[in-house]
Amino acid sequence: MKKTKFSFKSIAFLSLILVVSVSCDRDFTNIESGLEGIQNFDGLSKKFPLLTYTKTATPFSTDPNDLVGVQTNRLSSGFLGVYSDPNLAAFGRTTASMVTQIVPNQFNPTFGTNPVVESVILNIPYYSTLLETDADGNSTYKLDSIVGNTSVAFKVAVYKNNYLLRDLDPSTGFDEPQAYYSNQEDLFYSQEGELLFEDSSFTPSALETKISEINEDTLESEVVERIAPSFRAELHDPSGANSTFWNDAIIALEGQSELSNANNFTNYFRGLIIKVDPESIAVDGSLAQLDFSKATLILDYTNDEEAESETEVNTDLTRLVFNLNGNRVNLFKTIDNTIDLNGDTAVGGDNLYLKGGDGAMVVVDLFNGLTEDEEGDLVPAFDYFKSQKENWLINEVNLTFYVNQDGTNGVNGDEPDRVTLYNLKTNTPIIDYSLDGAISTTSPINSKTNFSQILKRDSNGKGVKYRFRITDYVNNILLKDSTNVKLGLYIASNINITGTSKIQGSVADEADETVLTKIPTTSVLSPKGTILHGSKSTIPEGQRAEFEIYYTKPKN
Repeated sequence: MKKTKFSFKSIAFLSLILVVSVSCDRDFTNIESGLEGIQNFDGLSKKFPLLTYTKTATPFSTDPNDLVGVQTNRLSSGFLGVYSDPNLAAFGRTTASMVTQIVPNQFNPTFGTNPVVESVILNIPYYSTLLETDADGNSTYKLDSIVGNTSVAFKVAVYKNNYLLRDLDPSTGFDEPQAYYSNQEDLFYSQEGELLFEDSSFTPSALETKISEINEDTLESEVVERIAPSFRAELHDPSGANSTFWNDAIIALEGQSELSNANNFTNYFRGLIIKVDPESIAVDGSLAQLDFSKATLILDYTNDEEAESETEVNTDLTRLVFNLNGNRVNLFKTIDNTIDLNGDTAVGGDNLYLKGGDGAMVVVDLFNGLTEDEEGDLVPAFDYFKSQKENWLINEVNLTFYVNQDGTNGVNGDEPDRVTLYNLKTNTPIIDYSLDGAISTTSPINSKTNFSQILKRDSNGKGVKYRFRITDYVNNILLKDSTNVKLGLYIASNINITGTSKIQGSVADEADETVLTKIPTTSVLSPKGTILHGSKSTIPEGQRAEFEIYYTKPKN
């Protein structure tokens, strides 16, 4: 009778098959933990202690009224409005204004004989979704990136900017890009030029804009262009105090070097200040995210040549188009904040405060505290974990944060959908982010959902919990002796964005990674905030932040 021989490797292979078949529907990660050849395993889990506390993303200087800024120039989008988060009234009211360059799409233009400016329209689209279009061509939209009460009006004005936005930083010998910060209101507002537009009762609108012209045949007005919802401002008032501004600033420069290239132009015409007045409303307002990649300033004018060519009614105008893709700065100012955003670094906080913009983040220190070993003794959690290198096969590691529904004023559905984790030592996402290949550019909310789950909500739409899978990060600590660095928890407006923004004047501390020098740009681009329960042992189970490892070990 022929006998079948089994090697130790064969036994190990069969054992691993058995583990997979009895695993409790969890992702299995095979790690080199010295368990080869063992046939009997137990699937277990253990919760480890962690320390969590709030930290301001942009800490106060010695002057409590001097808030350090976060870099906000050259962001992909920007915010405009005045807003008090209903979930976080204690965070105060945030005002967002904008300083932006305008750059001609063509150079060395010729304006003809006796050119006269007809209109100058600034158009910056909101992020919106087309819902439907009726038989007459009228479209209905939904605004995607706006928070707050859009029916509340506030005051907005547009001024000429006289401050030069540099591309390169002279303090570095022009070797590094120039950074501008969210708190530099005084710098720019001291350089306000002519007032070009003012609306004391502005409200963001989801309505499309219709452009009409007179039909040459019927002599009736008809819609010739439809523009998706946008912030629109007419910057030319032919009967106002600055009626000749655009003629003098642009038309009169025909043939001169200022209109010959982008650098010359932006040095001459230094852009616009779009300024929101925080005192113009007494209740909660709104904050709109604007798509500057599609923003334009269109200067329409007529001249003698066009007039002489008319044989019938003709409203076609000569046009000069500017884009807003040059340098720009988002200015944030928060007033009436009543929360201490510097948490207790020794014992953590009952509440964890997260806020986008130049707001707040959370420091996460894993394995901070004592855990019970097999003999029932309390031992340092990290030492115990490292001692299991030869005994544990890690299947999955979860980090869970629960929303404090009582602390968020009971507002349903307004919490941020996504949060993210960064390595505070390197200012980069942790490895599990990089290994999650689920990416959607058209719907970023659905990206990286294996690493960071979308906020789970209850039947009333209120946020319940955020959960991370940090399996590879913890595996590397156990097997490859990676450093157990502190992590940063941030709000993510678009989890696909991995870049960072500088914090004004901050200097790195090699001994303390929680000394922030940068924060994720995706957090800067979020207007939202939320309150989470901390990790203190006094917080009940099911609300307390949890750090749990699912593992397999051989049966005794």
